[in-house]
Amino acid sequence: MACVPRFTPHPKSAPGDFYVEKGQCLACGVPHVVAPDLVGWTDEKVQHCFWKKQPETPAELERAIGVLEAQELGCHRYAGTDPAILNRVQSAYCDHPMPSPHVPTQTDPPLPRFALLDDRPGLLARVWRVITRSSPSV
Repeated sequence: MACVPRFTPHPKSAPGDFYVEKGQCLACGVPHVVAPDLVGWTDEKVQHCFWKKQPETPAELERAIGVLEAQELGCHRYAGTDPAILNRVQSAYCDHPMPSPHVPTQTDPPLPRFALLDDRPGLLARVWRVITRSSPSV
């Protein structure tokens, strides 16, 4: 396995990047329809699915990804770091999702400046100064 799984895999699952989380199976049967060669049932009193084998061929990989896409609970997971697989699988099912591409932060436009709040004199104050300076004293 390339990385440590985020959750505890079912102990019967074949070691590898694809696994089912222990104790989270609802026995829905969906993975068995999508990839019967990869996913099986345990022989326990309470049925639980497990990965019989890890995908080895491109066709098996397609079915493994199909299990992740078709599942209803999110108990089947991918613990690997292969970018080709991570780009195809929802990050909710990946233990080590790819970081999202860096989006440059937008700089906020400058805030509007209001003349009444500005520290320099406004138009009326400047006009008043001009009027009061040039008026003759009485």
